[in-house]
Amino acid sequence: MIRFSHAVSLGILFLALAACGRAPAPGASEAPSAVSPRDRLRHIVERYWDEHAALGDSPSPQSQADSLALERRFLAEFLTVPRASLDADSRLTYDIFRRQRESAIEGFTYPEELLPVNPFAGMPIELARSAADTEQHPFKTAGDYENWLLRIDDYVRWTRQAIENMRDGMRRGYTEPKVLTARMLPLLQGFGEDTSASVFYTPLRTLPRSIQDPERTRLVMSLTGAVRDKLLPAYRELHDFIQNEYLPRARTSVALSALPLGPSWYAYRVRRATDTQLAPDEIHGMGKAEVERIRARMQAFPAGAPPSGAAAQSNTIQEMQAQTLAAMPALFSGVPQADVQIVPAAARPASMDMASFLREEIPGRRYQAMLQRARTDLPRFRRLGGDAAFVDGWALYAGSLGEELGLYRDDGAKRSALLSQLKCAVALVVDTGLHAKGWTRAQAVDYLHAQLAPDDADVDLMTDRFIALPGDALACKMGELKIRALRAQAQQVLGARFDIREFHAEILKDGAMPVDILEAKMRLWMEAGR
Repeated sequence: MIRFSHAVSLGILFLALAACGRAPAPGASEAPSAVSPRDRLRHIVERYWDEHAALGDSPSPQSQADSLALERRFLAEFLTVPRASLDADSRLTYDIFRRQRESAIEGFTYPEELLPVNPFAGMPIELARSAADTEQHPFKTAGDYENWLLRIDDYVRWTRQAIENMRDGMRRGYTEPKVLTARMLPLLQGFGEDTSASVFYTPLRTLPRSIQDPERTRLVMSLTGAVRDKLLPAYRELHDFIQNEYLPRARTSVALSALPLGPSWYAYRVRRATDTQLAPDEIHGMGKAEVERIRARMQAFPAGAPPSGAAAQSNTIQEMQAQTLAAMPALFSGVPQADVQIVPAAARPASMDMASFLREEIPGRRYQAMLQRARTDLPRFRRLGGDAAFVDGWALYAGSLGEELGLYRDDGAKRSALLSQLKCAVALVVDTGLHAKGWTRAQAVDYLHAQLAPDDADVDLMTDRFIALPGDALACKMGELKIRALRAQAQQVLGARFDIREFHAEILKDGAMPVDILEAKMRLWMEAGR
């Protein structure tokens, strides 16, 4: 039985190199020639994975210096591998790894560590999510609970360093917008409250029965004490610092470009999110064109039209799974077995509409991740990593396949799919508008109201997310546009030989990668198929 899960084995099988005859072993300077370029490459990227994980994620100056040194050292070693001597799959590994290292090194130009706290991402939010979602972050053994105790200690150290960094940021002119800082305060206040309902006691409430006394009693006491005496006070300390010191000095501007190095910082984040060299102005124009195109299509499906047949909103995951698995052979050659299980996680509802299911589950985000993680021959950074434009772009593209699969059987379902497309198109306009074109927050709010007509609370939340995570929202539409362009190109190049199932298989089979590298791979595939 295949079970969709984020838990994966990290074991990797390395190739053994056997020496023949009685010839003396080569000296150190001769060693690289005794190993094939392919195996040298694999060895380097696997060592990088281990050493990078060992560094941790402290925002301290020493940790930042160590991380930059690691990136530079591995890039220099990696570039000694001759790319021309590699097979096709190893060339993909080469190109993806090189892009990641070069991008990471460029990222150290910008002082991300001075802005460690916002209401949508960062350590305080991630730790709370890890505690709450025991499906994706399961606590099964005593060792899992011991590791959680270590994470609590790490968070206390992180908090002290984050406060020091934010003080440094205030001195240097790097602060978060006041609107984000104010939104963060009630979150921190809630996280710091010591109540029985606290999310940080969730691991204790799910303590497995397999852990028996006296170990069970010891873990309960240790974890209760660590949460009460270490973790919650750290959240309260961060809250009080932000309220008393940081908020009064937080900036009134909202654009990343308003900070020192801001315009080049935003351009970097755009390149990282979209895998393109397009300027923010170009993406802004593309977004406006997409918004108009999608809104014109939506005119055929008036808002409020009730779905026919079984209401789409009431479909359970199991019902939609069965319908999708039955339809997939029309567009996909690799179809999960009928007994595949999708277990609702804490952050995912038990029911959703069909467009959301196709986007987030099968054949979207979860299906893509399943195929990637099944590739046990890939190095870990490819098997367990990702690329935002590829992952989010594939998800959005998958959500658009419902009509071709025969799964959008009423106007409500078709409109829902188009609405997902519209949201990602609007993101191109608003994100670049805020961070590159001088838009005020009020302008962004007005544009979102005009295009999406959400209520005030939703539009405020959407706007502040764009402010907090510059460039991130560009990935879904830019990635989807690239996949659609590749499909159109493949149809033109291959003509009668084009098979949509083979196209989808080729897109997905090597895992997530920067979409410009995907484009180069797909062009080779098209040429081979002529």
